[in-house]
Amino acid sequence: MKNKTVSLTLFLTLSFILMLSASYLSNIQDWLKFNQHNSQHQLNQVVVMPADLPSGIRLISSVSASSRSFSSPDSKSSDSSYHKTASQIHEVSKLERLPQMEPPSVIDSPSLLTNKGGEKKHSYSLSPVFIQYEDALVIEFPKALASQARLKRAINQVLLSPFKVTNRDLLSTKSIPAQQKPWFYQQVKNQYGRPIRYPADANDYAEYLLREHTREVEDTDGVFVVIQIPLVKLAILDQVIQYKPWVDRYTTRFDVPKDLVFAIMEVESAFNPKAVSQSNALGLMQIKAAAAGRDVYQYVDGKTGQPSAKSLFDAQNNIRMGIAYLGLLKHDYLQGVRNPESKEMLSIASYNGGISRTLKLFGETPDEAIVRVNRLHPKRVYRILRYEHTSSEARLYLDKVLQAKKRYSELLDLNV
Repeated sequence: MKNKTVSLTLFLTLSFILMLSASYLSNIQDWLKFNQHNSQHQLNQVVVMPADLPSGIRLISSVSASSRSFSSPDSKSSDSSYHKTASQIHEVSKLERLPQMEPPSVIDSPSLLTNKGGEKKHSYSLSPVFIQYEDALVIEFPKALASQARLKRAINQVLLSPFKVTNRDLLSTKSIPAQQKPWFYQQVKNQYGRPIRYPADANDYAEYLLREHTREVEDTDGVFVVIQIPLVKLAILDQVIQYKPWVDRYTTRFDVPKDLVFAIMEVESAFNPKAVSQSNALGLMQIKAAAAGRDVYQYVDGKTGQPSAKSLFDAQNNIRMGIAYLGLLKHDYLQGVRNPESKEMLSIASYNGGISRTLKLFGETPDEAIVRVNRLHPKRVYRILRYEHTSSEARLYLDKVLQAKKRYSELLDLNV
């Protein structure tokens, strides 16, 4: 009887253990299926925000990771929009908002934008855009990305970058080389009318822009924060662009500075190709046919006589002859002057007042004059030309050209 009782107890115990094991294995199988489903679901979720996104903001796409592609910046977006005006920014094409985001790094819950039709739209395809218009630079941020710190950093990129800004640069956290002139130097001026050159200037102007030139706009893609940076209209820019190909060609040929040529062109004729002076100097660079014109004919072109009025009213030929004459002054008539600064000032004065009258300020003969110039400091040469020249026009002319030359030097640094 005792053995039967032990056997029954053992049987019941084993049965209970088997029932527990079966229940446990069933739970394990359900748990594995659940986790497999969750893992697949997570693989289909892609976060598209940049790595520096503040906590609390996450945008996510339900697009499969295998089909998600990240587009490179569209380098044509700024150029193709150049001739639009800032008043048209509410009509910016959807094509100007291309995906520019960095690859995903965090997985979290989705965040959606709502367009006007009430349709929920994932924001992964929206990213900051930089557009250059005729009268303004425009930075456009999706509102979800538009923290004050990020907007200010983007403005600084535009104001200080020595290279042409792309859409991707707006989210860059790399330092900007302050040693080089900004791409938009002189084309953007701050609220006090001064050009922006260094980080302190850019930071101050960025704060001003965020207060005074920032607004929100809404379109079918959602809500955007738009910053407008006014561009300075350079009155001389059109003329530089028009004549620069010829100036480039002939300054290279005759080894004459480009900024000096544009300065003389502005002071002599204000870029009027049909200009005529009281002394019958003609065209853009005011060439006198019987003086500079005759010298270029003889020593450069190997011709006799002098150019006709018709040929001097031809813009390209006038520029060629003016630059050729500056080349004669620099490399022939003033060849013996050792200091390049003194030589340039003598060339400027001679272009207006004649080589003979200019050199007589320093000596009885050209050789004596050059010997004396070489003994003088350039500042002393300047004072003699500026205050002792017999022609009041020539005295003022030197300062006008030197000031204009500095302006064109800065302008040409902008890669115009």
